[in-house]
Amino acid sequence: MRRMILVASTFVAAAFLTASSAQAQSAVASATISPAPSGHGHGVGVGAVTMLNGTSGALFTWGSSGGGFHVDGLFGLHHFHPGGPGTNNVTDFTIGGRFWYHLHAASFADFSLGGGVGIINWSTGVPGTSSNTDVSVEAGGQIRAFIVPNVALLADLGLGATFGNNDNVLIGSQSVTGSASPEGGSGFVVGTLGIAYFFE
Repeated sequence: MRRMILVASTFVAAAFLTASSAQAQSAVASATISPAPSGHGHGVGVGAVTMLNGTSGALFTWGSSGGGFHVDGLFGLHHFHPGGPGTNNVTDFTIGGRFWYHLHAASFADFSLGGGVGIINWSTGVPGTSSNTDVSVEAGGQIRAFIVPNVALLADLGLGATFGNNDNVLIGSQSVTGSASPEGGSGFVVGTLGIAYFFE
């Protein structure tokens, strides 16, 4: 009798442990980070973004249907008075493009490697002065965090270089030097974020 009770107890304990183990494995599997190219950010999106040299503008982005990569287009037009009202104005026009390969993806975020090129043409309102053209090159990584399935916050990090009237090289996040500040000045990191809305 005791032997039968011991065998029955052992069977019940083994069944309970097996069920608990299966449930734990299921919970771990559901929480596991998915490999790229899963996630969101497919199709066409619009928003605003800042390149590593501080050049900002409207963003047009497109993510592949398989989720393996996305491309960005940038357009910016700024007209401002760096010295305040009554001073000479500065006008700059920016176009650029970037390519990002999705290295890793989770349910609501992904990490990409890539880079791009931006062309910035700017001029001051000083009579007799000509316009200037800067070329901005960047390479590094981008993090997209989806606060809802079709809206993402963007953050870039890596190496950026601007060539032209104000040459500038930086490693880090976004800066406000180079073409973004045609009058010159010291550089500093501000960590500006971008945002994109996807029509998926």
